Amino acid sequence: MADEGFEGEIVLEEPVNVGAPEDAARLSTQFARYPGCQQLILWLPQPGRPNYGELRIIGPDGVAIVQAPVSSHLNGSIQILTDTYPWPPGAYRVEIDHVDGWRHELRMEKLEEGVAAPKPPAPPAQEEKPSDAERIYRDGFGNVIPNPDLEVRARAMETIVAKFMRRLEFEGNARAGVIIYVEGERRIRFSHEMCTGRVKFSIDLPRPQHWEAQTGAPLADRDDIVDFVARETRRTQASSWDYEIHEDRVDFVDPRHP
Repeated sequence: MADEGFEGEIVLEEPVNVGAPEDAARLSTQFARYPGCQQLILWLPQPGRPNYGELRIIGPDGVAIVQAPVSSHLNGSIQILTDTYPWPPGAYRVEIDHVDGWRHELRMEKLEEGVAAPKPPAPPAQEEKPSDAERIYRDGFGNVIPNPDLEVRARAMETIVAKFMRRLEFEGNARAGVIIYVEGERRIRFSHEMCTGRVKFSIDLPRPQHWEAQTGAPLADRDDIVDFVARETRRTQASSWDYEIHEDRVDFVDPRHP
């Protein structure tokens, strides 16, 4: 990546709830790291837009490096993705306010580059048994039979990496052009054009009944792809505008316009 960043690993503590009912579920978390690229992934136990308020990420100096509505950071309905590569080493805290007055909290430590994360405690010694990943199946002639579990795991890992590295490319100019969604080998083109009045510009979307024919992507992926295109376009091209997702378009609007 061209931007300055810090390669250190992040050690996550167990998420907690502060002021919550005893039966309230907690966050699920994961840290993904590749050379020059890393990401903190959070899964909310409830859909984000109706159930949560503000997201805060507090840096080592006690100042919030992120303070925004949860809805502005959602990838889908419950997933929050945060780029941690620009974060310098130090202690961080994530706070997510629930509409009922309590919050999720996650503490973590970003290590210096080259410092290994502490290893988890070793589980109690047990008799070793070959896992499904280690088993080799053969037919009556000794030929290896493909292991479907390994194939499923490999495809799942390819999907995760592709979504982690996905991006947008822009062609044309501010008046009219094309936004290209890139995810692995997948490339989907969306045209856009300037507008007047409250709507400043708009991205055209295939309607659900035409989605697969026009994009080649499954209809089940439509909401996730459209949400990413809208959020990333706002982040990189129109940070002062809000967006509204409709069946056939994404409108970027001036919140100050009546």
